Amino acid sequence: MSEQEMAQEVPAYAARLLAPREEVRYLSRPRWVSLDLFLVMAAVVLGLVGYSVVVEPGFIRLLTLPVLPCLGSAAAALTFSPVILVTDRRVVSARRFREPLSLGLERLEAIRVQQTPLGRLLGYGKLLLVAQPPRDLGKGIFVRFTLTNLPDAAALGSAISAAAGALRN
Repeated sequence: MSEQEMAQEVPAYAARLLAPREEVRYLSRPRWVSLDLFLVMAAVVLGLVGYSVVVEPGFIRLLTLPVLPCLGSAAAALTFSPVILVTDRRVVSARRFREPLSLGLERLEAIRVQQTPLGRLLGYGKLLLVAQPPRDLGKGIFVRFTLTNLPDAAALGSAISAAAGALRN
């Protein structure tokens, strides 16, 4: 992706966090509906369809009820979900109305992607980052950051590993 295309995709509140000449290597945006809400709504819809087929055919009109939580989830995703940027120097998790999380790639010790089988099928997962603390707290003491409900956890983990490897070389 070219620099101009990437600049157009990075939200303004996240672009202000970038240092001069800092290059964005990967951008992760949240999906409209989280995996948890999707699974709950699918169970509700299947239950309503099953009940209306077996017991009461007029119950099918209640299928409009799951739309309300989906609309609320979409509004919350657009407002509060983080945009995660992998640059040539650091990983930045930027949210509107909150302090951003920034982790320098030189401090990164380990990356682990965790996905359930359904999460792997749908592309969701959790990313664990283990890093050295900003101050020396002693030998063997690390800080762990967990980024959950990521729509592209495996690709994000690969992008962070590649950026960290390029920085160390």
